[in-house]
Amino acid sequence: MTKVAPKKRGRPKGSGKKSVAKRPVGRPKIDIDLDELERLSALNCTMPELAAFFKVPLRTLEDRFTNDADVRESIERGRQFGKLSIRRKQIQIMNDTNSVPMAIWLGKQLLGQRDRHDVITEDRTDSALNDAVTMIEDLLKERQ
Repeated sequence: MTKVAPKKRGRPKGSGKKSVAKRPVGRPKIDIDLDELERLSALNCTMPELAAFFKVPLRTLEDRFTNDADVRESIERGRQFGKLSIRRKQIQIMNDTNSVPMAIWLGKQLLGQRDRHDVITEDRTDSALNDAVTMIEDLLKERQ
């Protein structure tokens, strides 16, 4: 008995169409200048403002922020430099012009600073209940 070679599956090599370079799918990746992105982020530009400047859809910029470490790092570094310059300006305004309200406003708006008011409350539930019972008892005594 002679052995029969197993049949090969699929298309035989070398036959058929030649391989053609495939065209890329989707839009080409948009280049964003990271230095310019950092400078604009230092001005506290919002994501929609950044997207408009670079002429890209907001969703594209948000996706790049999420998935591209270089873009995220540039934006975050720029925002930190922006906060640093605001702090520097606050000190300068307070020292040069004695405009404390301006420095306070900038701090609240851009640095998340706030006035802190500690409110101490007293639990008066028992005394309120006792007062109500006393009033009802007084009313009952008056009716008798």
